[in-house]
Amino acid sequence: MKNFTTQLNVPSAYALIKLAGDPQNIISVMPGVVSIKENKVRLKFRRLFFYHDSTYTISPVIQSQKMVEYKLSDDKNNTLKILLSITEKNEVTIAVSYSGEREWVVGKALDSIAKEISDGLKRELESSITVEKNHQSDYSDPLSRLSTLTKLIMKSKMVKSELVEIKEGELINYLQEVITEFQQYPVIYVSGSGQGTFRLLFINGELKGIYVIKNGEEHKGEEETLNKLSGTYKIHTYVALSPRVLEVIQ
Repeated sequence: MKNFTTQLNVPSAYALIKLAGDPQNIISVMPGVVSIKENKVRLKFRRLFFYHDSTYTISPVIQSQKMVEYKLSDDKNNTLKILLSITEKNEVTIAVSYSGEREWVVGKALDSIAKEISDGLKRELESSITVEKNHQSDYSDPLSRLSTLTKLIMKSKMVKSELVEIKEGELINYLQEVITEFQQYPVIYVSGSGQGTFRLLFINGELKGIYVIKNGEEHKGEEETLNKLSGTYKIHTYVALSPRVLEVIQ
């Protein structure tokens, strides 16, 4: 087995781990990538007159608040692993390892893989921090516009859809459960329709946008209105890994 490890010192290690959970920020920036299709990536590495060329399947990403792991394997059991973890000093360790045929070819590229991933994540983190600093303090008005919602949903992914019976005063409890369940995502959008309508935007766990229609009347930014909703609601939850999604509703 060949391996390579490097350390990253960044302003927010936890924010970087969140970004690392998106394969677009890891797989697509790796050197040696020839093509990507769904959960398969073709990798080609060359050293002198020898090369390794194979198509790898990307296993489901393993992620927690302090760790992200990628495992890529081909039909010959050649395996490439990428592990990012937060140290006790609040730094991020990037460890890349390869086991399989022509380890001396692929092993030579491990430091380049770690470097490109490191540079890509730092660029994404810097961009995300800039967007966060510039985002609006209240998104209630944009949530009232269907054109805005369409853009927001297209840039996000649905993670939950369910029919929920809500008693007056209980919606806040339901929303707290949603935030806890998907706390690894910096942007969460929740919409509900039933006897009324509500659209809510959470940024880093904070409620930043409220739009409610109750008894035919619009309410923007009024948190107390949420406690007055009751009945059966179809609730959809969408998430985004990067605050850059907020650019579509600036």
